[in-house]
Amino acid sequence: MIIRAASGWQTATADLALILFLITAQAVREEQPVPAVAAESKTPAPVASSALALHKPAPDESVRKWLLATVTDERQVATITVSYTPEGRARALVEGERLLEEAEAAGVAARLVAMPDAQDDTVISVDYLREEGDGTNLAR
Repeated sequence: MIIRAASGWQTATADLALILFLITAQAVREEQPVPAVAAESKTPAPVASSALALHKPAPDESVRKWLLATVTDERQVATITVSYTPEGRARALVEGERLLEEAEAAGVAARLVAMPDAQDDTVISVDYLREEGDGTNLAR
């Protein structure tokens, strides 16, 4: 009869690896600086992440149906980004305002970002940029 130990070197190594992971995770968490703006306000700053959906509308295209089909949560916000050349600035801003008004008319939270670039371009992205509510809307 061969008698085996209750735990071997594999168990001890796994335990030590788990302990090392937990210590490292705690140390990394504590080292993260809190942004000054987020610390002063009650609402935390939005976390940058990948967009849920992107759309590159044609000039004067209606995006109402796309926004209504895409934005499905009150935490989602549509970001309308218009980039423009120096001579295309006025046209880009008019297009951005039109898209912003269209989003507001559809009841979709939106923001407009305009920036100079080497070419004229318009992109709409949807992302989670708002914090979840307190849950009171569940009792409606």
